[in-house]
Amino acid sequence: MTQRAKPTATLGMAAWLIGGICVLVAVMAWFGYRATQEWRHSSELLAQQHAEETADLLVRALLRDMRGAVDGILRPFHWTELRLDQPSELVNLVASGFARYPYPETFFAWTGADNGRLVFFARSDRRPDWLRNDDSSSRFPVVVLDATPAAKHLAAPLAANAAEGRLYSVFHTSIGGGDYQVVAKLLYSDSRRDRVKGAFGFLVRLDWVRKQYLPSLVDQVAKIAGPSVGLRMTLIDEKGEFVAGARPDANTSSVAQRRLQPLFSDPTMLSAQHRLALSGPEWIVEVRSVPDPFSPLFGGPERTMLVTSAAGIMLVVGLLLTARAFRANADLAKLRSDFVASVTHELKTPLTTIQTVADTLLMGGLSSPRQVTEYAQILDNQTKRLIRLIDNLLAYSRVTDVSEVYVFEPIDPADLIEDALRRFQPQFNHCEAHVSTEIAPNLPPIRGDHAALGLVMDNLIDNALRYSNNGRRCLQIRASRDGHLVRIDVADRGGGIPADELARVSRRFVRGRNAGSSGSGLGLAIVTRVIEDHAGQFLITSEVGVGTTVSLAIPVITV
Repeated sequence: MTQRAKPTATLGMAAWLIGGICVLVAVMAWFGYRATQEWRHSSELLAQQHAEETADLLVRALLRDMRGAVDGILRPFHWTELRLDQPSELVNLVASGFARYPYPETFFAWTGADNGRLVFFARSDRRPDWLRNDDSSSRFPVVVLDATPAAKHLAAPLAANAAEGRLYSVFHTSIGGGDYQVVAKLLYSDSRRDRVKGAFGFLVRLDWVRKQYLPSLVDQVAKIAGPSVGLRMTLIDEKGEFVAGARPDANTSSVAQRRLQPLFSDPTMLSAQHRLALSGPEWIVEVRSVPDPFSPLFGGPERTMLVTSAAGIMLVVGLLLTARAFRANADLAKLRSDFVASVTHELKTPLTTIQTVADTLLMGGLSSPRQVTEYAQILDNQTKRLIRLIDNLLAYSRVTDVSEVYVFEPIDPADLIEDALRRFQPQFNHCEAHVSTEIAPNLPPIRGDHAALGLVMDNLIDNALRYSNNGRRCLQIRASRDGHLVRIDVADRGGGIPADELARVSRRFVRGRNAGSSGSGLGLAIVTRVIEDHAGQFLITSEVGVGTTVSLAIPVITV
C-alpha cells in the first residue's frame, strides 16, 4: 500500500501543478488579450491625437507662409512719396520680397492720384507672358516694366476700394489668360482716407501656386512632421481634386481634416464686408493614416494566448516596457510638433534669402562693385537675423510653458474673462471666494492668441487666489478701453508685494519672500512674455497689507 501511495501522491501533485500552470496560462492569456485590446485602443487614440496635431501644423505653416509677404513687405510699407519716374527706390524692397517669398509673380506700384500710372516689378527668371518682353537680359533679380494693357485689370478695382476708404485691397482678376489674386496696400494723402495717393502690392498666379508652390511647401512640412509615424498629408481643393501632398488610396483612411481658404492676406486686416466679398470655396487639409505593417502580429486572441503562454513573465515585463515606450513616444511627438511649428517658417526665410544671394554670386551675376556691396549687405543682414532667431529660440525654449506658435485671431475681452472665470468656478466654490467683475459694454475685439491669453488670465487668477489671505479671498476683475488698448485689471486683497520686490517677481523662478503658497515662480514670467509678444503692456501695483493689482493692456484690432 505504501509503494502504491507514492505514485498516486506524485500524480496528484503533478495534476495540481499542471492544473495550476494551465490556470496561470489561461489567466495570463486573458490578461494578454485584454492588454492587446487596450494597446490597440491607445494606439488609435495616439494616432488620432498626432493626426490632429499634424493637421494643425500644416494649416499653420500654410497660413503663415501665405501671409508672409503681407506681414513682411506690405504691412511695414510706409512710402512717403511714390516716384514711378524713379522706380529704383523700390527695386531693393522688391528684390528682398522675391528672395523671401516664392509666390508673388510680380510686384506693382500705382499712382492713383496723378495719371494712374502702373509700374510692374517682375522676376528676371520668371517674367509673365503678358508683360512687355524685350530681348535684353538682366542679371539683377528684378526687372522694371510697363504693361499698359494690363493696367486696366488693376486700376479700376484699386480705385473702387480706395473710394471705400479701405487700407488693403484684395481681389481676383484675369490677366493674359491667367487667374490672379491681387493683394495691395492703399496709400492716402490724408488720415481720413479721402484722397488716394497710390498703392503698392503684388500678384499671385493661382495656377503656378497650385502646381509649384503648394506641393513644395506641403512636402517640406511632411518631411518634418514625420511620414515615419504612418501619417500622410493631402491638400484637396473645393471640387475634391488632389492639389498637393500624398495621393489618397484604398490603403489609407482619413483621420483629421481642416478647412483652409487659399488667401494670400491676413483676414484680420480686412473689414467684415471685404471678407464677405472674398469668401469663397474652402480647400481641405486632410491627414490620412497608413496601416501598421506589424499589426498582423497581434491579429487575434488565439495568437495572443500562444505568445503569452510561451512568454510567461516576460509578457508582463514587455507590457510595462511597451507602456513606457508609448508614453515616451507621446512626449516626443508633442515636443517635435511644438518645435516644428515654432521654427519652420522663421528659419526658412533668412536661409532662402542667403541661398538666393549665394546662387547669384556663384553664377557671376554681379557686374559692378555697387551691386557686390548691396548683396554683401543683404548677406550680412540675413546672417545677423538668423543668429538672432537662433538666440531667441534658445532663450524662448527655457520658458517651456509658452513655447507654442501663436495663432492670432479676434478675441472678445468679455469672453476671455468669462472663460477664465468659468475654469476657476470649482475653485471659487471650494474656497468661498468673492469675485466681482466690471466689464465696460461694447469693448472692441483684441487681436491675440486665445490659448496664450487664456494662460495669462489663468496665471493671474491663480496667483490672486493663492496669495490672498484666508479670511479675504476677494477677487475683482475690471475691463475697459484706454485709447487703442483694452485694459484688464485683476486685483486681490492679499498680503501685497514689498516695493523692493516688484521689479523682480516677473522674472523666471523668482518668488517673493512672503509668498507662503507653493509655486514654481514662472507664472508672472509667462504673463510678461505673452503680453510682450502681443505688443501689450504689463504693470504690477501693490501695497503690503492691502493687496495687489495686475494690469494688462492689449491693442485692439484696427483696419
